[in-house]
Amino acid sequence: MLKFLPRFEFPRYNIPVADFKGHQLKALRRFEKLKPQFHLVLELRDLRAPLSTRNVLLDQVVDKRHHERLVVYTRRDSFPATSPYLDRLSQWHAELEEKFLMVDCRHRSAINHILRCIDWYHELHREKNYGLSPPLGFKVLVTGMPNVGKSTLINSMRGSSGKVARTGSEAGVTRSTSESIKVGSSGNGVYIIDTPGVGLPARLSDSSRMLALALCGCVKRTLVDPWIQADYLLYLMNLQLPYGTDTVKQAEKTLSTYPGAIQHPTNDIEEVLNRLRRNPRESDASVALRWLDESRSGLVLDPELLLPCADFSMRQHVEQALKRARKVMRK
Repeated sequence: MLKFLPRFEFPRYNIPVADFKGHQLKALRRFEKLKPQFHLVLELRDLRAPLSTRNVLLDQVVDKRHHERLVVYTRRDSFPATSPYLDRLSQWHAELEEKFLMVDCRHRSAINHILRCIDWYHELHREKNYGLSPPLGFKVLVTGMPNVGKSTLINSMRGSSGKVARTGSEAGVTRSTSESIKVGSSGNGVYIIDTPGVGLPARLSDSSRMLALALCGCVKRTLVDPWIQADYLLYLMNLQLPYGTDTVKQAEKTLSTYPGAIQHPTNDIEEVLNRLRRNPRESDASVALRWLDESRSGLVLDPELLLPCADFSMRQHVEQALKRARKVMRK
């Protein structure tokens, strides 16, 4: 039997490469006006797609002279604690000298950890300012791509104080920048500013990023044909299952797969949809959407991160993205 070979390139489909809306541009302009007011930027990204959910436009908002920045990866439950990918992520952030956390916002312990980190930054700010707190409170701007979990996080941080930020399963629920929302103990003077998710304009995006964002739910699920999304998911799955090794069956327990992925792997999305179909009348789109809803656990959705360490530099990737962003912002 011939050894199965996954695809190492994905076809170039004609799909939208951006979902940048007017309220997102308005939010960016609002961030500029708020710059003198906030002290810490809490940038949320999806752990499954750290490159695609990093928004380089937000780097234009952060002024390292006045702002601290903490990256918070949501969807921590998507990967087992033993995943080597998490170790690589730590190395990449060390390379960039970025502080980060990985959290599952459903657990109170994770929320408490974030609150303790915010208190630490607040205390650091006091030390730099002769023991004085900001007169209007220590303000934290919570931002990131659409639907990475900002409003869910803020509601969890508020705890029993009630739901203050709208949440939803699709991108674009929060559409305006909120006023300050008090969090933590009554005397700590910490305030959160909730913001709309901000995507990237077409000049800073590409089809690979858009497909990763679609699989993360960071854009409307109907924006990209579900058949193409399913094909991209199949492409990523096949790249990450260690075919031809002794660990392939063990990997099946932690990675999302498709029926017959181990015994009869395939690169044909039509074949996969036929295996998943529950009745002959079920359409390809219906099968694809159901599979997309079920199949994201343990998968890295940025294909660049599947390259060997020697072939991928996080610092170089980010520097190139920032260079492009500066050119776009000057126009």
